[in-house]
Amino acid sequence: MFDLAACSVERTAQQDYRVRWHSLHPGQRVSVYMTDDPERYYKGGELEPPVVETTSEQAVIANPDKQVRHYFYLLSEHGEGVVLAERDLALAGAPNFRDLGGYQTGEGGRLKWGKLYRSSKLSGLSDDDLHRVRRLGLTLVCDFRQVVEQQLDPTDLGEGHTHLLASLPVAPGSTSSFIENLHNGIIVVNDASDFMLEMNRDFVRSQMPRYAEMFQLLLAGDQQVLIHCASGKDRTGIGSALILDVLGVPEHTIVEDYMLTNKYLPLAEEVARLTGQFTDQTGTHVSEETIRSLMEVRPEYIQACFEEMRKHYESKEHFYASALSLDEAKIRLLKDRYLH
Repeated sequence: MFDLAACSVERTAQQDYRVRWHSLHPGQRVSVYMTDDPERYYKGGELEPPVVETTSEQAVIANPDKQVRHYFYLLSEHGEGVVLAERDLALAGAPNFRDLGGYQTGEGGRLKWGKLYRSSKLSGLSDDDLHRVRRLGLTLVCDFRQVVEQQLDPTDLGEGHTHLLASLPVAPGSTSSFIENLHNGIIVVNDASDFMLEMNRDFVRSQMPRYAEMFQLLLAGDQQVLIHCASGKDRTGIGSALILDVLGVPEHTIVEDYMLTNKYLPLAEEVARLTGQFTDQTGTHVSEETIRSLMEVRPEYIQACFEEMRKHYESKEHFYASALSLDEAKIRLLKDRYLH
């Protein structure tokens, strides 16, 4: 068996792949296979020769095409296998662009890699980023930003891209005036942490119709989907949490995924850049502490969403049916598509 928590794929400075794993049978031989189409691993087709065979628990594998995303299948000598890929795509112009694949559900299934992505806004993609994103094969892009944000920083993946771009503006009641002030360089909050908690509660109270639309789009076909907002942390954070929750991923794992934003967003740089750029309603510069509380994610922020669900709904099933228009048959269809 492989310890999934200890398995990872990351790029080296030379853009090759460093694959790490931990086996519960130390010293066993592991064969590592590589492809740009993970479906061959999920369908159980015939395997090509491995790129590496080793008794070590890591391998550096040459990247044959740096504009293509690769996936890895690890097969132990005991017949145990696991599919791995990069969690973070490390795009220069869209930090926090990551894959939701690999997470294990409470029923023992795992999310497929290369099917469900989350990110920040896409208006800053470099030419190299665009090539890499276009090769992902996205069929659906859901944009949770408000209309004015979409107009100021439009999503454009270039000519000939065939994805459906769905505008699903999310504007929790607690943030509508906040975002309006933000565009004018003003931040008005009494307590930033309390503000973030209330905003996340309000996602559940007032914004579920938009997320229900997202699920209907997912149900419309076998989608390879990207959901995003401005930073890929709050509106996208709840969208990702809902997808993982509906697919059966435990809440503690959902919180762990949510917290990865602090790893993949350049928070220190952003806080330093924004400190001094915003004032409150009196003209006083907003403190670094306030900026940091608004920019980072904390476990209690996403937990506030789950607490609000439990407060207003009898059960998860009641929440799915009432708030997201997802009955048992629709949830089973989503699981059939996105789990293996």
